[in-house]
Amino acid sequence: MSIVAAIPMTQNPAESDSTTLNLARKGDTSAFDTLFHRHYLAIHAFAYRLTLCPAEADDITQETFVHAARSLSGYQGRSSVKNWLFAIAANHSRDRHRQRARRLRLSEQLARLSSEPFADERDLAAAEAAHDAVRDALLRLTPEQREAVALVYYENLSHADAARVLGCAETTVSWRVFRAKNRLKQLLRDAAPSSHRHD
Repeated sequence: MSIVAAIPMTQNPAESDSTTLNLARKGDTSAFDTLFHRHYLAIHAFAYRLTLCPAEADDITQETFVHAARSLSGYQGRSSVKNWLFAIAANHSRDRHRQRARRLRLSEQLARLSSEPFADERDLAAAEAAHDAVRDALLRLTPEQREAVALVYYENLSHADAARVLGCAETTVSWRVFRAKNRLKQLLRDAAPSSHRHD
């Protein structure tokens, strides 16, 4: 027997995930630890792209794996384990959206109530505004649009896979991505200094 023939073929990642998840269902805690370590960074990166807030990304990631651990029997195998985790993270992000929106409104109200800033404070505000232009634009997308953009452009999922994660039609994902791109283009153009705009 050749050396090559004696080496087993590398297991398909999806099959490996399914096998590991089945072991976790049977009470093997080390199996769930394996899934956690295998997918933590991807889920955290996805959560951050949805929220643009490191602390919220930490919380959503933790909530995602806690939910997954409690819902192992609910995994039906219609999508990969990774995409199942993406879907859980997206749901938790949606649950937090109202709280985030309320905090944003409160911050805006406090800013309007504050007194006129000193010159150096205005300079700092201008610098921060320029630095955060893209982040602010992303925050102005709807949660649904931001989810679609994060899955398609950052996680490199096809529109069909993103639709399965989000529980909607593929055409809905395509429309959300289209609307998000147009919205981002307009927001960034509006945020640009007037001297940099071209009519």
